[in-house]
Amino acid sequence: MSIVHKKKYESNEEYDAITVVVEDKIATVTLNRPENGNALNAQMHADLANFWQGAKDDDDIWAVILTGAGDRHFCTGADMREAASGSEGRLGQRRIFGLPWQFKFFKPIILALNGLTAGGGLIFMWESHIVIAADDVKFLEPHLSVGQVPASEIYGLANGGLPWNIGLRMALLGTTGERIDVKRMYDLGVVSEIVPKKALQERAKEIAKSVLQVSPLATRAFLEGAWNLRENGIGISEGNNFGHDLGHALSDTEDYKEGPRSFVEKRKPEWKAK
Repeated sequence: MSIVHKKKYESNEEYDAITVVVEDKIATVTLNRPENGNALNAQMHADLANFWQGAKDDDDIWAVILTGAGDRHFCTGADMREAASGSEGRLGQRRIFGLPWQFKFFKPIILALNGLTAGGGLIFMWESHIVIAADDVKFLEPHLSVGQVPASEIYGLANGGLPWNIGLRMALLGTTGERIDVKRMYDLGVVSEIVPKKALQERAKEIAKSVLQVSPLATRAFLEGAWNLRENGIGISEGNNFGHDLGHALSDTEDYKEGPRSFVEKRKPEWKAK
């Protein structure tokens, strides 16, 4: 049974710029401003921030699929109309970014790119754990053409494996509208799978269901360790010790005991995230 999360975690108001549907412990979050290229405005940032903060501790959510409404755009970056008005990214005079890393969100995120991914939309590529894309997706970095610096976008992708020469070209030639096609991003290892457009959402669900077969607690500990290794640049020895500490912290949980027990009994484990 699916649950449509019409209400935000922190209030009785409905989401305005995203939709959230939870089914079988998988939350599908859709950027929902198709008439504006699913551009990131203050309301979308606020809605996403509310979701990441609440879903982090929601026992009904073990994995997330992130995608965009419509079939033309995943996300075209910041809303330039809002930026021109001087209110970009602000809600109640407070700058808000609806990005999962800010909330230490360590549940698996499967990014399903359904269309053009540009500017700030690129950030979600290095914030997600598995990135799949429709076969007609293209990528564009236009920040310099509007007098802004593509910091989180290109720096983040470079940290995630995008070669610097490609990132620099995307930024410098984004002013001409040069776009990188999905096959190129796949060859570079930034996109892990190319899917026929009509099959994109179903494939994302298949991947999410596969992810749910492994221990949710161990997965979260692993993703937390991976983030710290990447964020803090710690060495192999320190990273190894950090990983062991995360694993040891699970030793008193039900799932920690269930894993070996199910293996010996030759059955599928019954995870409880406890």
